[in-house]
Amino acid sequence: MRSLPRKLISPMMRISNTSTSTMSHFQNLPHLLNASDNHLATTPIPSFASRLSKSANLVTSRAYQVERAYPQYSLFSDNCALILKPLMPKFKSAGSNGISVAQKGRLLLEFSPANPNGQGFNWDEKINFALSVEDIGLMISQLPHYGISLARRLGDNTTGTNGKSYNLVSNTNETTEKIFSAKPGDGATILFKLDYVKDGHGGQLPPPSAVTERSSAAPIEFEVQAGEWEVVASVMKESLPYLVGWNQLMDISSQNAMADAEGRDQDQY
Repeated sequence: MRSLPRKLISPMMRISNTSTSTMSHFQNLPHLLNASDNHLATTPIPSFASRLSKSANLVTSRAYQVERAYPQYSLFSDNCALILKPLMPKFKSAGSNGISVAQKGRLLLEFSPANPNGQGFNWDEKINFALSVEDIGLMISQLPHYGISLARRLGDNTTGTNGKSYNLVSNTNETTEKIFSAKPGDGATILFKLDYVKDGHGGQLPPPSAVTERSSAAPIEFEVQAGEWEVVASVMKESLPYLVGWNQLMDISSQNAMADAEGRDQDQY
């Protein structure tokens, strides 16, 4: 028989020289292992469905504790940060126990310039532009093949983010407009640009009457890459039913219709 290598013989030699107490410990290992096996055999292992149900209950219980949510989609470049935030619709009472839409929601675009040192962004200098549901539809239908341009007449409380209307003529006859444009660029990119324009000249400061418009960063640009635009377009499409209140009111209407059907079925008996 071929002799075993030295490195395999040495451990065996060390085991044979161990103390009696250590050897008795090794002798008891089979009994310990059998006891462990018996314990495992008598302990029920939860099924996958059971574990999945517990996980779902945990997530659900946590979800019920959440009272506020702040959905947004953020994009970053070297010179600007672009954040999309929904402005949810407002509802009002209708009839004795009904509800309807009082004001459609919008999608807010926030442009924040990069700090001069290249570290982070100056959130205090951000410029907002709120898109109506019709603006969103226009962008989805035209981009990325055709460009669009949207104007907002700035005046007293007409920034469009505080429940007031756009395009109202200022009491001081100011003609400054906030212009948002989206133009096809090179390599399937889209250039978003936001600027203050007065008498056809861009790079203007917002008028004093536009109290919520404090930024001096205009014009500000963000180049949306092709993949980013696909995400933005998807977010816009999915947001539209919520911004017009369609999903919320349809859920209530569907529940009422099912309740009415159950009531009619009970009346037949």
